[in-house]
Amino acid sequence: MKRKGKSVQKLLGIKSFTENGIEMIKGEYIFFNVQPTNISVLSTANVENKIRQLRLVFSSVPYLEILCTDSCGCFDDNRNYLRKCCEKELNTKVKNIIEKDIDFLDAVQSETATSRQFVFALMCSHSSAQLLHIDRL
Repeated sequence: MKRKGKSVQKLLGIKSFTENGIEMIKGEYIFFNVQPTNISVLSTANVENKIRQLRLVFSSVPYLEILCTDSCGCFDDNRNYLRKCCEKELNTKVKNIIEKDIDFLDAVQSETATSRQFVFALMCSHSSAQLLHIDRL
């Protein structure tokens, strides 16, 4: 069966997937997944030093994009689903189990509420000078 129209990859300008990212028509996006240090246990001077170092990195790398995600993105959907199940459930023992699941989900969410992940996306051409600069960072 023949497709009608363009594929999603072609519409987005993706040529292929590489070892470190995505090959686009204009160049390659290289992705770095970063999980931050828990700064709540660090001294003020240490936090300021980390911020200063991060600023230096950001200012030295053109075409750097940052994506921030949290690890509790789907808790609300799961909690709402469990609440609806609990409302519909007639068996009190099953209802109690569902309520315990909701309580567990709430406890897990409060533990991970500040858990953030950052993805740095760097657009670069295939010049070796740019790749050497990335390795140095």
